[in-house]
Parts: sequence; structure tokens; C-alpha cells
Amino acid sequence: MRPRRLKMEFYDAEGARHSIAIDGPVTREKVSKILDIVELISGTPPASATALGLSPRKFDRLAGTIMSQLRGRSFTSREARKAFETTFKEKIPLSTVSTYLTRLADRGVLEREQEKLSLVYRVRLEEQKPSLAPGPSLQAS
Repeated sequence: MRPRRLKMEFYDAEGARHSIAIDGPVTREKVSKILDIVELISGTPPASATALGLSPRKFDRLAGTIMSQLRGRSFTSREARKAFETTFKEKIPLSTVSTYLTRLADRGVLEREQEKLSLVYRVRLEEQKPSLAPGPSLQAS
């Protein structure tokens, strides 16, 4: 079987073009890691729920929907998908919603806990909530 090739090009906030390529088997995990790197390099600024809702990116629009409609209560990935589809009149796969919720939980925007057979999410309190944009954390020594 012939190895596959995936190449991504994008521009950062300063206008510099970046290019990342995978030569060989392309897996979901590899693509996810590359997308995380793209977000980190491109300098995605912290955004409000309103600004996120206007973004063309599904990740941003889902995050904005969660912040505006599901704040203050626990919700599942199915409920987040329904809120997104109702708001934007656009279908989104449940697997994509689950991936995005995992990323938001990893960044500390959402709290995640196991409840019976499913995962339940909740928006973290304002005092604890970090930026939606990934980035290195700086700590004073």
C-alpha cells in the first residue's frame, strides 16, 4: 500500500506562511496534533462568545454556542450538537462535537466528568476559566 501524504499551509497573525506535511499513514491523532499546532502558531486570540459565534470555524461557533446557551448547567455532547444545529441550521457530526468538547476540556474551558455511561460537561466558572486560545503558560519563579 502506498503511503499517503497530507500537507497543510496556513498564515499566522503576522502574515507569515507556514507549511506542515505528513508523509506516510495519516491518522486522526496526527491530524488533531497538527491542528493544535496550527492554532498555537497562528496566534488565535482569546475570543468572546459573541465573536466566536460569528467565526466561520465550527470549533469557534460551537464554543460560542456553549458559552451563550449551555452556561450554568451540565450538558452532554448530544445536547451541544443540538444547540449548534438549532443555532446555525447546519449539521455537525457527533464525533466532531465530542472532539471539540475534549479540546475545550483539555484547555480548561470546560469541566468534564463521567456520569453513568456518558460524559457530562459544564462551563468552568469565570474566575477559573482560561483563554480559549492554546498557549504556553508563564509562571513566575
